[in-house]
Amino acid sequence: MTGLPAEYEKRIADYLTELGSVGRKGSGLWRFPFTPEYERAATLVEGWMGEAGLEVRRDPVGNLLGRAAGASDRVIAVGSHLDTVRNGGCFDGALGVVAGVLAASYLLAEHGPPRKTIEVIAFTGEEGSRFPVSFLGSRWMTGTLTPQDLLLADDDGVTLAEALAAAGYPGIRPPSSARTDLDAFLELHVEQGPVLDSAGRSLGVVSTIMGQCDVEVTVQGRADHAGTTPMGMRRDALVAACRLILAMREEVLGWSRPTVFTVGRLIVKPGSSNVVPAEVVFSIDLRDPDAEAFKRARERLRRMCRTAAETDKVVVSWRDLYSIDPVACSRELRDVLARAASALGHDPMMLPSGAGHDSMILAATAPVGMLFVPSVGGRSHCPEEETSFHQCYLGAAVLASALRELAY
Repeated sequence: MTGLPAEYEKRIADYLTELGSVGRKGSGLWRFPFTPEYERAATLVEGWMGEAGLEVRRDPVGNLLGRAAGASDRVIAVGSHLDTVRNGGCFDGALGVVAGVLAASYLLAEHGPPRKTIEVIAFTGEEGSRFPVSFLGSRWMTGTLTPQDLLLADDDGVTLAEALAAAGYPGIRPPSSARTDLDAFLELHVEQGPVLDSAGRSLGVVSTIMGQCDVEVTVQGRADHAGTTPMGMRRDALVAACRLILAMREEVLGWSRPTVFTVGRLIVKPGSSNVVPAEVVFSIDLRDPDAEAFKRARERLRRMCRTAAETDKVVVSWRDLYSIDPVACSRELRDVLARAASALGHDPMMLPSGAGHDSMILAATAPVGMLFVPSVGGRSHCPEEETSFHQCYLGAAVLASALRELAY
């Protein structure tokens, strides 16, 4: 039988519903790494992996791995992440983990031990929602987590190293090398955008994962009395920052490219209603699917900071926090996923991913493939995130077929 039997649709719905109740605060989920809520979710998935016949372990940063040993030690891996953003939804990350567990469960029951080893991975810390380091679990697995990362602290001043130790992962040191046993990694994910839903398509195969950089820009002006300092004599950091942000937005809009630019965080100091702002710190999230265009866009925005400093008589500094180039998904794995979808009677759309995923980190060590199912209204990273359970089931069925082709 191709895909998954129809009764697995209810199992997917049950698993996602139960997992979606863990870490709920108000209307959304707050499931941050190394918290009681996260550990409850990981323990729940650990139980499902055991029931599926997988050998389960956790690695030194809390990644959860369920393994079905094959005749070969070469590994075909599937999965996604278990952490959420603050006030997030039930499908982001969780779908890929649940679908991986159920696909492996069905294949083992129906076809027995695989030729290549199957591994279902539930990554931790993909979102960067607690510590200022995204893709924690996949960076550990690829050997790119640094000793400096372990010193990064959350909003309460707890460092990553301290949180790891408190959760039962003491004495962590970054690995000296990446995994070398992965032949492929497949990730099923909700699109988190409106393309599939607006086109009325149930499945999408990802061509490229957009490059992304996170930047912190600081604008320093001068604090003055709000009542006694004439408007023309001020060095208002907030006014300069607002002008710069709007200019950057107009610049990006003028490129007529899929480049996206977002300022999602802004801190004003001293933050008093009767003081001219002396300093403003704001974030930049810049993304583009083309490596050269991404590089040019980043440099153009950086030059605009220098121009703003001269025009507004302020000091503007640019600090790179994180950057990763665009990642092309494996053509072979794209074909495998497309064939699996076609065998189930669906014509998948080829599209890029504007969101970051653990797949783009693992691409440094193994071929990666991604499959999307639609997000209703394109909503994600919010409590309104929604994908029908039937479409979740279709995605899991395609994943199972692809996993059978690659591992059996």
